[in-house]
Amino acid sequence: MSTLGVWRNSPVLRLGLTLTCSLAFMLALLLAMGAARSPDVALAQGLTIRYVDCATGSDGGNDCADSSAPCATIQHAVDVADSGDEIRVATGTCTDVQSRAGISQVVYVSKTVTLRGGYTTTNWMASYPLTQPTTLDAGDQGRVLYISGDISATVEGLCITGGNATGLGGDRAGRDAGGGVYVITATVNIGSNSVFSNSAPGNSYGGGLFLFNSDAALSGNNVTSNTAKFGGGLYFDNYLDSSAVVTLTGNTVSRNTANTHAGGLSFLDSLSVTLMANTIRDNEAKGGGLNYAGGARFQDCDHATLIGNIVSGNRALNRCGGLCFEGSDSVMLEGNILMGNLAGAQDAGGGLYLDRSNATLSNNVIADNQAGVGGGFFVGRSSARLLHTTIARNSSGDGSGVYVTNDGSGYSTVAMTNTILVSHTVGITVTVGNTATLEGVLWYSNTINDGGEGTITVTMRTPAIRPSGSMAIT
Repeated sequence: MSTLGVWRNSPVLRLGLTLTCSLAFMLALLLAMGAARSPDVALAQGLTIRYVDCATGSDGGNDCADSSAPCATIQHAVDVADSGDEIRVATGTCTDVQSRAGISQVVYVSKTVTLRGGYTTTNWMASYPLTQPTTLDAGDQGRVLYISGDISATVEGLCITGGNATGLGGDRAGRDAGGGVYVITATVNIGSNSVFSNSAPGNSYGGGLFLFNSDAALSGNNVTSNTAKFGGGLYFDNYLDSSAVVTLTGNTVSRNTANTHAGGLSFLDSLSVTLMANTIRDNEAKGGGLNYAGGARFQDCDHATLIGNIVSGNRALNRCGGLCFEGSDSVMLEGNILMGNLAGAQDAGGGLYLDRSNATLSNNVIADNQAGVGGGFFVGRSSARLLHTTIARNSSGDGSGVYVTNDGSGYSTVAMTNTILVSHTVGITVTVGNTATLEGVLWYSNTINDGGEGTITVTMRTPAIRPSGSMAIT
C-alpha cells in the first residue's frame, strides 16, 4: 500500500496555506472592513522602512533598508530596526523559527515596530494581503509571534499559523500559553490578520492568541480553528494590570476549541473590555471535566461592554453555550444577537449566563438557544435589567426561556421593560426567594407565561399578540 506524503515545504502544502489564508482574509476583510486591501500608513519623518522577502532575500550584512535587496527573515529586520520603523514583508511563507532566551518563535519583538504583510518585490508601496498573502508558519516548533516589553507594536496583514506553545510557559502560573501570538506587558494593535490552526496543548491557555497584562486593540482579524485547554481562540489575562484596555472591533472568531472552557474568547480580571461588531460563531468547549462557555467567558471583568455582536452556533458540554459572565459588575449588552447556541442538556444558559454579575441589556435578540434550564437566559445570584429585548423560541429541559435562581449564597433580581417573550413552554421561571418585575412585557405563544415559586410582579400586561412594527425573529 502506498502512502501519499505532503511535506511542509512542498508546493502542495504551500498552495494549501496560500488558499487557506486568502479565504480567511476574504472573510475577515469583507465582513469586518468592507474592503479588499489594507491601507498603508504614512511613516513619521526620519523613520525607516525595512523590507523582507523570505523566498529570495539575504540577511548577511543587510540592514533591510533597500527595497531591491530585502532581508531573508523578519527576525533579522526586527533586530536591525530602530524604534518606530516599519517592516514590510513580501507575499510567501516564512518558516524560520528563532530561539531567544530559550523561547522559540518565528519573530521575537521587543521594540516599537510595525509588521505588515501583503507586498510583492515589485510593489512595496501597496499592501494587498487578500490576493498576496504573507504567511508566518511556525511548523509546530514554537510560537509564531512573541511580543514583549514596554513597547507599542502593530501587526497587520499576516497569516499566522502552525504555532505551538508546548513547553514555553507564559501564564501567571508558568503554564504554556499563546500558540500563535503571545503578548506580555506591551501595547499592541493587531489588525486584518488571519490567525488559524495554532495550538496550546495540555494544561494551557490561548490557542490563537494570549495577551498578558497588555493594552490591546484587535480589529478585522479572522481567528479560526485554534485549540487550547482554556480559551481556544483568544485568552486575555490582566490580573497584574486590571487597568489595561482591551478592544475588539469587527473580528470573526470561529471554529475554535477549548478542552475545558471558553471555546472562542476568555477575558480575566479586566476592568475595560469592549467588543463591537464582532462575529463569534461555531466555537466549542468540550472534553472531560467542567466544560463551559462555548462562545466567550468574562470572569471578574467589571464594565464589560458588548455592542452589535453576533454570537451564534457556539456549544458547551456544560453551562453557557453563548456568553458567560462570572463575578462581573456593570456589564452592558446593546444590540447583540445571541442565536442558536447550545449548553449541555443537564446544565444552564444556552444563550446567556450570569453568575454573581450585574448586567443591563438593551435591544438584544436572544433566540433559538438550548440548555437544560434557561434555554435563552440563565440568571444565578445576579441582577439583570432588560430593556426592549426580544427572547424567542428558546428551548430547555424544564421548558424555561428565562430562568432566575440562586445557589444559597445570594439571590437574583430581574427587571424587564418592554420585552418580548415568545414561543416558550414557560416564558420565565423564578425560583423561591428570587424576584422578577415585568413591565410592558409582550407574551406570545408561550404554553405558560411565568412559573416557579419566586416573586413575579407584572404590570402593564401587554395583550398576547405581536404589535405591528415590532422586531421580527426569523
